Amino acid sequence: MFTAFEAVVRSGSIQSAACELNVTQPAVSQAIRALEEHVGVKLLDRRVRPATLTRCGQTLFDAVSGGMDRLEHALAEIRASVTSETEVNIACTVCTGTYWLMPRLATFYSAHPEISARVVTSNGVPQFAPETDLLIRYRRDGWEDEKSDLLFRERVIPVCQPESMTRFGAGDFEAATLLHVNSDANGWAGWEEYFEAMGLPGKRRADLIFDNYVQATQAALAGMGVMLGWISNTADLISQGRLSAFGTRTFEPGGAYYLSRAHPNGAKKSVELLASHLLTEDALSALTERIGTKPNSET
Repeated sequence: MFTAFEAVVRSGSIQSAACELNVTQPAVSQAIRALEEHVGVKLLDRRVRPATLTRCGQTLFDAVSGGMDRLEHALAEIRASVTSETEVNIACTVCTGTYWLMPRLATFYSAHPEISARVVTSNGVPQFAPETDLLIRYRRDGWEDEKSDLLFRERVIPVCQPESMTRFGAGDFEAATLLHVNSDANGWAGWEEYFEAMGLPGKRRADLIFDNYVQATQAALAGMGVMLGWISNTADLISQGRLSAFGTRTFEPGGAYYLSRAHPNGAKKSVELLASHLLTEDALSALTERIGTKPNSET
């Protein structure tokens, strides 16, 4: 498809491109139509003779003529340029999307059923892509740019399945199986950091280690042990009675979640509506009230 498109533009006509590629004119025309269907826009303006490139066609031709390494980026730009005004692309981690964003999207949809959000998740720190409208990310040092707004500062507290509390004993870390998460994320707080902040001994009886937070959360829900729960991801589970705070002492790792806009000065109305919805919630106080704790203290 791309070879036919490049040949048509460079040679000036479908007939010339067909001769150059040693194929029939209908085959070249079919390839151009298939390419336009693939990218979702018209690449050639056929209202004039000879046909000329559209704006998106010029973007794609520049990429094709400049090398295939630029092709995917050009396609992403084109798709982003024609994204519906009622669609919002939001990027975040798998865990944030699963446990924090989805419940808030549900309340957003009830108020704005005409808007649809496409959630793109990643295991590492999410990054902007050409089609990204909003980005949710955590960082200890903050984001120093005009695109980002503070969502809330994070806290962590040990949590477990309610039935596990009876088996282990509330706050009895010596008897509990601890669930660890391997992570090199900026500002990630693990059990060692929690015990040091609380002034507790770090020696434990048994541990289980997981590659990501979602796995650890599912293990805690299954009654396999006590997880160091980030309130952004566990507060809803606590309010639903599916997890319980294993004691009352929370720890502030010093990081926060931020909502970033790809185009802060020219965002679509749908993007601004969703951003306002996520930022309007007093997330920190709401989450803290659900758990009923104070940072680094006992209630």
